[in-house]
Amino acid sequence: IGRQREVQDNEIRESSAELLWPREGADGWVKHLENGIFYSFDFTKCMFSSGNGTEKLRVAGFPCKDEVVLDMFAGIGYFTLPYLVKAGAKHLYACEWNPVAVSALKKNLRLNGCEDRCTVLEGNCAAKAPVGVAHRVNLGLI
Repeated sequence: IGRQREVQDNEIRESSAELLWPREGADGWVKHLENGIFYSFDFTKCMFSSGNGTEKLRVAGFPCKDEVVLDMFAGIGYFTLPYLVKAGAKHLYACEWNPVAVSALKKNLRLNGCEDRCTVLEGNCAAKAPVGVAHRVNLGLI
């Protein structure tokens, strides 16, 4: 059982949620199923944006079978996973600078069976994003 609170207004938009029960021996990891895609994250450390569901559905419908995608600001995989799982992207580069979100992203890639088609680039997008490799670039700043 947890208590949702406002997302912190900082660069990595940390969660302020609190785990209420059980307090001993538990962590805040949850699993969420949306549009046939699993999203797992520690709700006490990482926020989940439920407000972009329509956009995730739109992205899932893109014809990306033979395409390479660059997802900047990947988070826990909000758009990375629809591109890989539903749109069938050949390969995706996911840039993210929040180490907690990166951990969740890697777990989500494994949960959805697409870790072999994704390269996770941890750090600032301006420094880490590859140049000239992608057919599509996703800027998840919605």
